[in-house]
Amino acid sequence: MGKNNGAVFALIAIFAGFAAFSFAVFGFGHSPDLMATWLAGYFHQIGATDQVYAGYDGLYTMLPPSDWWPYLQSQGRDQSVFPYVYPPIWAVVTGWLTPLVGLDAFQVVASLVNPVLMAGMIALAGRATGAQGWALVRFVVLGLGIMMVTLPGSVALEQNQPQILVSFLIVAAIERDRAGAVRTAGAALALAAAIKLYPALLVVLWLAARRWGSVASFAIVGASLGTLSILLAGWPLHEVFLSDVSAIRNTALVTSFTYGIDPVIAQIAHADQLQFVPGLDNLPDAANQLGWSVMAKGAVWSGLSTVALVALAAFAALRARGGADLLFWPFVLVALALISPLSWGYHYLPALAFLPDLLNRYGPRRGGLIVLAVVAPVTLPVLGLLPLPASGLLLPQIVGTVAMAGLGLAFLLAPPAAKD
Repeated sequence: MGKNNGAVFALIAIFAGFAAFSFAVFGFGHSPDLMATWLAGYFHQIGATDQVYAGYDGLYTMLPPSDWWPYLQSQGRDQSVFPYVYPPIWAVVTGWLTPLVGLDAFQVVASLVNPVLMAGMIALAGRATGAQGWALVRFVVLGLGIMMVTLPGSVALEQNQPQILVSFLIVAAIERDRAGAVRTAGAALALAAAIKLYPALLVVLWLAARRWGSVASFAIVGASLGTLSILLAGWPLHEVFLSDVSAIRNTALVTSFTYGIDPVIAQIAHADQLQFVPGLDNLPDAANQLGWSVMAKGAVWSGLSTVALVALAAFAALRARGGADLLFWPFVLVALALISPLSWGYHYLPALAFLPDLLNRYGPRRGGLIVLAVVAPVTLPVLGLLPLPASGLLLPQIVGTVAMAGLGLAFLLAPPAAKD
């Protein structure tokens, strides 16, 4: 009993220490994605509903609504800004807060909450693997170390990524379902899907495994949130949101941090069709403009992406019918991110949360080498060694994608968990 109490105390200290360290490093940094949520709420609150979404005309350029940049400049802000791409309900809810909580305070609160959520995500992943006591402490320590040294973890913390909350909810859904808390599991996954749509695909695994309690909870909570969103925001705003989602689906966006198959194909096979989009925060006289590249995927390419998504869902369902291993979940998460039209490095957070378990599955030596092979390519020191070839390929994007593919493969091929 005393040992368990010591482990609990150690976990509390780790959570607090990690939150304090993260806040000290990132607490007052720039948070463009979180800022987008506040701005969408602000403009909705003042009645400028046409400024909630950018309203793309078929091509996702990642530029914000027209009034955002002038507003930010009037507030003395000149750093990067990205569009709002979440469901309307969260713009409405955030709008209720904007008269009370300014943008800076909004970001400071997130800087305190997000590291706790990240630590909680890793602890839940550890619990799902069966780790308890000091084994769970070691799992969390290793997991947090991975988050701090890799770009997916550190960039998410630096930018106060809402993806941290989504990742926490996904891992919570997995852990709670395995623990038999089906209502909580379904609710967590439904909330994750109400923030980012893609977690809804994971319910396929529950359906195939006949986890009816979790499925029912997901359906009830999801339907309630969807209905509430329409009641609060109205259908027209949802139409614009869905149109922007369609634009994202039909666009390949290339940056150093978009780990996925689409950007790799765009770089290698369609480099001449890529259009450079400069960020709004570039100085007018800057010699080297910072930005990103985009291209329309076309009907065939988008159709093949849909086929890949359906194939993944079918494969996941077949494996889940026979009682899939725990690590099949993070494999599906990695595969889903790889074939999705737009996956930033932090979309792999819920899968990376399970990475410490590879030491148990493969053994300390082989597992350690696998962890190193996955982690090293997505750290700043290693990426700094990558030259920019004459072809202009963004090697960090390709290397990061290969590393994440290796992560998924390691989960899929992992030996079964040892029996007690």
